Amino acid sequence: MKNTLIATLLALSWGTLSMAATPEPTFTKGRQEGAYEVRTYAPQLAADVTLVGKEASVNTAFRILAGYIFKEYPTGKIGMTAPVTVQETQTIGMTAPVTVDENKDRVFMRFYLPERYTLANIPKPEDSRIVLKELPARKVAVVRFSGYLRDAAIEKQTARLVAWMKAQNFTEAGIPEVQGYNPPWTLPWWRRNEIWIPIAQ
Repeated sequence: MKNTLIATLLALSWGTLSMAATPEPTFTKGRQEGAYEVRTYAPQLAADVTLVGKEASVNTAFRILAGYIFKEYPTGKIGMTAPVTVQETQTIGMTAPVTVDENKDRVFMRFYLPERYTLANIPKPEDSRIVLKELPARKVAVVRFSGYLRDAAIEKQTARLVAWMKAQNFTEAGIPEVQGYNPPWTLPWWRRNEIWIPIAQ
């Protein structure tokens, strides 16, 4: 699966926020080895958007989610957390018995929501494309790296993480996830990027 996180995502997502001011989901660390580590995340609440076809773009997905978390509710804005998860894929479609190729885009984006919220107390999204989801506690293998999140870097780091997992005898329990943490003005060598792969508990 091809994963792409374009620079405009982070430009839109953090604006004037800094990493220090942006909360992250709670986790505990397990095995660590250089850039690799294992984390166990507590149950999390997430807001997901999946766009297919002509409307499928990272910017559109962000605007949908940002419109939800930055809206002023009676209890205040929901607010931003880090990281932002994006998966962008292209598939080949087919029409008629004589094959006609057609590019069909698919973009998935996830915002993790502040831990003070549950499905019972969080404002319900007005946009039906937003799906609120309770994620169970899970364990992930992680590789951390700097630089820009371009396809070549994502593919390279994913391969490195898979190789490390095999050396540790970990069993994959899900697809790789691309995570971005930084505002757009962050210099490449100071950026925090991660690939997460769920592993069997």
